[in-house]
Amino acid sequence: MHDMISEALAAGFAHAALIGTADLVYVPEYRKYCEENLCGNFGRLPVCPPACGTSDQMHERMLRYAKCLVLQSEFVPQEKTNQEYIRGKRIHNELTEKLLEQLQLDDVLVMSCGPWKNYSCMSAYSIDAEAMSKSCGMVCWGNDGIVRYFSSILFN
Repeated sequence: MHDMISEALAAGFAHAALIGTADLVYVPEYRKYCEENLCGNFGRLPVCPPACGTSDQMHERMLRYAKCLVLQSEFVPQEKTNQEYIRGKRIHNELTEKLLEQLQLDDVLVMSCGPWKNYSCMSAYSIDAEAMSKSCGMVCWGNDGIVRYFSSILFN
């Protein structure tokens, strides 16, 4: 068995934790954030609503997995532009992919940081990222100039 936490930290994540998938806080009302289309991907990408499925369908899919590896990266933007935040998400998602390859797990579900390739984001799954971070002992929002990104790998 892998020491997933150590491997995640060695891969470049600032923090990692292992929790039960049932411990993730599901808030179906969070789907409204997707519908507000702030990221511009609603109705555009197959991994985004409405194409990815309803909030309940996504929740059912998620609950097929028992364990959740929560991954956090910390990013200090050079400038406060949308492109810089997108760059931070890309770096985080590339780290997630790299770790996923290393772990060589069968049958996983990845909740990415924003939509990424074939992966839906936590918002599409209606997961409360702040509650998740607190349960893992991680900071979600800080007043310190650091942007924190999250992704999760769910597995059995």
